[in-house]
Amino acid sequence: MKTDIQDVRLVNNLSVTNHDLCRDAILGFCDSPLFHDNEHRYEENFFGRRLRPHVVKHLDFSTPIRQGELPIYSVFAANRILFTMNEVDFLMMPPDDIVPEDFQDRYSDTRIAQAYLAMPYLERYLFSFLDEEIVLSDNWSASSVSEYFLSYARNAREINSAPSSQAILGARDPAVAARDWLVQLAPDFLIESSPMARYASGNYGPISSSLFRVIIDELGYGDFQKKHSTLFQKTLASAGLSPEPHKYWQYYLNGSLLLANYYNMITRNRRYIFRYIGAIFLAETGFIRACAIWRDALRAALPSLDLRYFDEHCHIDIDHSRVAFDGLVKPAIDRYGRLAAQEIVRGFEEARFLSEFAENDFVAQIGWKDRAQTNTEIYKKIWPKVRAAHGAGEVRKADLDEPFGELSITHTHDGDELCHVTQGEMEFLNGFQLSTTLRGEDGIIIQHNRLHGALIRSESCQYEIYSIGDVNRWL
Repeated sequence: MKTDIQDVRLVNNLSVTNHDLCRDAILGFCDSPLFHDNEHRYEENFFGRRLRPHVVKHLDFSTPIRQGELPIYSVFAANRILFTMNEVDFLMMPPDDIVPEDFQDRYSDTRIAQAYLAMPYLERYLFSFLDEEIVLSDNWSASSVSEYFLSYARNAREINSAPSSQAILGARDPAVAARDWLVQLAPDFLIESSPMARYASGNYGPISSSLFRVIIDELGYGDFQKKHSTLFQKTLASAGLSPEPHKYWQYYLNGSLLLANYYNMITRNRRYIFRYIGAIFLAETGFIRACAIWRDALRAALPSLDLRYFDEHCHIDIDHSRVAFDGLVKPAIDRYGRLAAQEIVRGFEEARFLSEFAENDFVAQIGWKDRAQTNTEIYKKIWPKVRAAHGAGEVRKADLDEPFGELSITHTHDGDELCHVTQGEMEFLNGFQLSTTLRGEDGIIIQHNRLHGALIRSESCQYEIYSIGDVNRWL
């Protein structure tokens, strides 16, 4: 028969529902010296992206998450892996010498094959909830989309503050909070236009030329010094930060990676072109005021900051917003009708939802860092109760004994934890550029879903982690 094509196969299911196959691809991808844990505070290897692979093998990505599960650790781990996999599409080269073995490993055929097998699987795990979270009516048309988007543009121009800017200005140390925000922008801004440039190829009419106008603006019209990612690197350098991508990898928050992974998904998979059109209209329109708000907050916190990146976007995104609407949104709906209208609005709403989640994640992290001293005081208050509860078999405890220089790569917990140091000295990493020194009989409460780590500062350090659930039950 003409439809009798496939031989008997060892693997009968090559789809994203084949959990075993995709799990093998994930673990195989993660099993590289580039991704293994080490003792460095930041990424010392240009191609390094530490993924805690010894923990990944205990995680289950087979069942898509629900909206309320976005903050959990397995989502964070999936985001780290997926972001690293997406990088197989982008050429990353160090500014100076290159280690041939690392370069070959990062872009090996095996690594690329594993990434392309597992990326849709991880995207299914991370983003399927959006189908339930965002429910659209069936009657979107050119006129209703136009009315909705132009209303958004008008309202966006009137915004005078943002949760992120308020968190920076209200932080105990605004300069540290400002640098932390720059770090959260880095997953996107350091490779700005790279996901978008996936749509530079193909044959899809005048829309492609309109999109390319935005792409070449992002690339500085061939002038490297005007390229947007170059401007952002200069911003980082002026803040005393490394401009190397992605030096501060282990301080990227869950929400920052989730948002970057979404834009990668809707550009790598071409069937999402209309969603991308909606998402890029949101970004180019919202950035006009957002960049002005961020610029002012960052200037207040870091007076010597190079702000040309933000100044450029306050200017150029006025044109980009117009191009996105007149050159992408309207022509797409005129040509492809209801399908385009529905998908454009969906992309707009999905990107808005994830952008808000990312910003709120940053706000929560700044709040957690600002409560560092408070969390040591709460520890002192509840420690006797927790110790007694453990003795009664009511609380689980993990005992750890680690040597000098041992680094616990930043991570999160799904419930509140109590850390108690019995002997030695630990630098508890509350987040980017903030630490708490803990010595024998010191401790701290670790808030659920908050990024943290630990670096051993004594010859050895013995400490205990108690799983206490909700800390409020102990107060």
